[in-house]
Amino acid sequence: MDYSNYPMIKMNDRNFLLSIKPEFHTRLFPESILKNEDESIVEDVAYTNSIHKVYIGAMRGMEYLQPGDNILIYRTTDIPNLAKYRSVATSVCVLEDYRNIREFGSYQEFKNYCGEISVFTDEELKLYYSKKYPMHLIRLSYNFPLRKRIIRDELLRIVGYNQDYWGFFRLSDAQFREILSVGRVNENLIID
Repeated sequence: MDYSNYPMIKMNDRNFLLSIKPEFHTRLFPESILKNEDESIVEDVAYTNSIHKVYIGAMRGMEYLQPGDNILIYRTTDIPNLAKYRSVATSVCVLEDYRNIREFGSYQEFKNYCGEISVFTDEELKLYYSKKYPMHLIRLSYNFPLRKRIIRDELLRIVGYNQDYWGFFRLSDAQFREILSVGRVNENLIID
């Protein structure tokens, strides 16, 4: 991965929204903490201090990710049935690497890949590895937070109301650009 222009992102018509549960979001992306969250949940550990992040998910479609893809981080709601106002887009990352959990020959190889930049505990990693169902590992660079968080109600206006699955989906360049604009991202961070 070329970091000579970091933290800039390149518009390449490969933009995706990735949902992350609240219990993992702020631990993994402390610069994107919400104003109503307790800052004491952010620990001074490797995965909070690194621009590199490893996340594990099982959402359909993640297998099509490619290095260089732009990823919009979307923190899901912490209160059931209030997603429209409590789920929020917070950050922009770029995919560095994609792996399927079945590619690892041993738990140790899997754990080494995750290294210290995964938000998951050893126990959680062991559980994921033991299940072996299609799980996706993505290594991301954390490029920047949105200066203005965008709630799902506003995202619905931008991406359309036909999106019934909010775990993971593709965004057009036009949608992604509008999200960045509404999120008050400095235009100098975007390469056409």
